[in-house]
Amino acid sequence: MQPRLSVIVALVLSTLLPPASQASNMRFLEFSPSAFFTEKDWALLRSAARDLLDNQKDGASVTWKNDETGYNGKLTVLTTYADFGTTCRRVRIFSDALEVSATRLVNMCKNKEGEWKILN
Repeated sequence: MQPRLSVIVALVLSTLLPPASQASNMRFLEFSPSAFFTEKDWALLRSAARDLLDNQKDGASVTWKNDETGYNGKLTVLTTYADFGTTCRRVRIFSDALEVSATRLVNMCKNKEGEWKILN
């Protein structure tokens, strides 16, 4: 069985949350839209997030939708800022799956390898 994950959100979240959610007593994540995401849903979300973070200006949004599952989402850059010399962006992430929807705010910073990492 594949691990159930919380909204990315986004990019590295899909690899960081399963152990954290189990160890931190965060069972509420099992009831978030991302708990139902397929691998294709996650791939579409990550692709949309990369486009948004790398190419879009503050205030811009990108959407994604998996036509097979109907699951979808919208990501919006709220602001860009510098943190210890690193480019960071505050992003609103909306996800919808099986009539369950959620919105999260996350701060993401680009590391020296060029990968976006979630701060919160």
